[in-house]
Amino acid sequence: MSEDTRTLQQFKFIELLLAYEGQITNQQIREKFGISSVQASRILASYREAYPRNTQKQKGQGRGRYVPTARFTPEVTNLSVESYFKSAGTEFDNVLIEDIRQDFTIIPPPIFREIRKAVSTQSAVKILYRSMSHPGGAERIIHPHSFVFAGRRWHVRAFDEKSEEYRDFNLARIWKAESTSSDASPSIDIEWEEKVQLELRPHPLLTPEQVQLIRDELFKGATGRRVTTRRALVRYVLRELEAAEDPETQIPPEYQVYLYRTE
Repeated sequence: MSEDTRTLQQFKFIELLLAYEGQITNQQIREKFGISSVQASRILASYREAYPRNTQKQKGQGRGRYVPTARFTPEVTNLSVESYFKSAGTEFDNVLIEDIRQDFTIIPPPIFREIRKAVSTQSAVKILYRSMSHPGGAERIIHPHSFVFAGRRWHVRAFDEKSEEYRDFNLARIWKAESTSSDASPSIDIEWEEKVQLELRPHPLLTPEQVQLIRDELFKGATGRRVTTRRALVRYVLRELEAAEDPETQIPPEYQVYLYRTE
């Protein structure tokens, strides 16, 4: 890890704790990064020098404790509760956290290693792929380039020689995998490379009061919100956000937001 990357990681940690805990201490930095008290003091001093308007000493609480000022503005991180939980880890005082997200993908390590090696070396791999149309499995030669975690499953994005197009393959349905040679030269995955903006709005069948609730809860009071993603991943994003594509058939209460338009 480069020095600049390490410093950025440390500064993000400082800002997240300032925002969501209301203080940052020498001890918290020490425990987070496994460093000495002197090193932690230097990190705090560097942050305060870079952004002097963001912190002030916490009076009456000993040395090495700082709180956000009234003018505190995050400079290196985008604030979110999820980012805070990930950064702080399990070091909480009397705060219970339960994460109900489940990874249902079960894949033997040897198969994953073959897929990963193909991704890393940009080579082909022969797989036996089971699907609803071929539950017993069908042989495919694929050229994988990226992994995707979509809700509760891991997928690999790959060029499929049989269909001659890019597709998503559920890793848990790959029954066998072995490296193979291939003369195929896959073109650029256009749907993967293209970024699109999804504009989400409250479902049109909600009452005015419900619309305002959704706006306040999800859109910071705005009419809607835009989410940027790869075109190839649009259906996964909409499924994760429980956003309706067809508001006439996908209705409340199951769907409270809908895809207003795609740019």
